[in-house]
Amino acid sequence: MKFVLASGAAALAALLSLPSAAQTSTCYLLGNVSSCSVRSGGASDNPAWQRYSSFQELERQRNENQQRRQDEENLAQARKGQELRETVGALVADGKCASAKRAALQAGDFALAEQAASLCEPPSRAGH
Repeated sequence: MKFVLASGAAALAALLSLPSAAQTSTCYLLGNVSSCSVRSGGASDNPAWQRYSSFQELERQRNENQQRRQDEENLAQARKGQELRETVGALVADGKCASAKRAALQAGDFALAEQAASLCEPPSRAGH
């Protein structure tokens, strides 16, 4: 009997030491009909946690928008570079080497300007 009481007291002490989950009960009375609901609360009921979650969501959205803007800028730069290479290539193909080099230099692409100039140079004669 003492063992049963001791084990029951130990079990009760263990249950009381566990953190209790907050519960909210809401009851309504309409005429002679009552309705009650019990909802287990958690971190979502805490206003500080709700604000923190909102800040996390805003930060996630800000990071996504920043990444999207960066991707759009990179794509625009790639298109601009492709257009410049096509323009310089067309000028070289037409034999307008000075214009091709000038267009590349005006765009700030020194490597492309050198490439255009080297394509326009006549081949050197090794034998003469």
